[in-house]
Amino acid sequence: MKSPTNRERTDICAMERNTGSQMNICCLIAFFIFLAVSSSPTSAQVEMLKPIELPSWFQYPNGIAQTPDGALLIGSVVSGQILKIDSDGKKRFAIDDPSVFAGTTLKYDRGSGRLWGASPDFLGVEQPDGSNKRRAHRIFARDVETGAVDIVMLVPDGGFANDIAVGENGSLFITDTSIPRILTLPPDANRLSVLIADNQLASNGSGINGIGAAGIAVAGDGHTLLVGVLGSGTIFAVESTEAGHSRLRRLELQRPIENPDGFVVASNGDLLLVESGIVSGNGKLTRIVDPLSRGPRPVETLAENLDVPVNLMIDMADPSLIYVTESGLGHRFTESRRSDVPPERFYVRRYRIK
Repeated sequence: MKSPTNRERTDICAMERNTGSQMNICCLIAFFIFLAVSSSPTSAQVEMLKPIELPSWFQYPNGIAQTPDGALLIGSVVSGQILKIDSDGKKRFAIDDPSVFAGTTLKYDRGSGRLWGASPDFLGVEQPDGSNKRRAHRIFARDVETGAVDIVMLVPDGGFANDIAVGENGSLFITDTSIPRILTLPPDANRLSVLIADNQLASNGSGINGIGAAGIAVAGDGHTLLVGVLGSGTIFAVESTEAGHSRLRRLELQRPIENPDGFVVASNGDLLLVESGIVSGNGKLTRIVDPLSRGPRPVETLAENLDVPVNLMIDMADPSLIYVTESGLGHRFTESRRSDVPPERFYVRRYRIK
């Protein structure tokens, strides 16, 4: 067989370089298409419904829950007032207890019939000398009909209770934003205890990026917990070891998460969450597919352009209906929304997942 001449060798090398360049370009194009598809809203899967406009006296909504008769209960970042929305309209709880001054999460426990919530003191109380003093952060339980407070527990060690998940047996699991740990309250306990303390639940940034554990939910298997670190965007599964201890396993995700906050698990096991988007100003409703499986989990953007969404809930009667509380806090924390004036009205956004 005849050997190629030098000219032929040169032509072959050029063809290989061109082919390699074309392959690299094709790979880059495919990669960017993948990123666009994985991060853009899956509008075909979601229908945006008319939002619920909240009364003018109710600001900065956060926690949201639902009673068995379908009434919505909404808490505030800056007030202990609970808004109840039912067939009779929108009204306050009859009892306004000063021992509760916020509702950053609300969870209805079907077993006990109680409404559990977290009450961190976001604003504090101005003192006569002009200084600001924050009251001890706490969790509470209220009667869903009257609002009467029958349980108040202070968070130990000056911790900051952020979000609550209710287990199948009625146990509570509470994220502590200021101390890297998850607290628990078994059904018959009268004080909070530490389920797991791990520095991975902290965030080493400054400002918003330094905020620790936030959203939490019980996974579809009924016992694993899913928890997010707001500042770092990291999401962990809290798993039990054979010795009965708890350990963290970091989820691999197909795209970064910006400020994960409220968590809820759908009936098929998918994790729905809100990305507060505090820095970018682009808050999202997001789905992580089959979060307990190994390997990079698909991350789907279901809705975006929200003003610091902080919590969400799946409707009891219609699991395709999702409620998202839009806090409106962007004017305080997001540069592109910065203003001394809060929004004129606040909303609970509604979406239907097809």
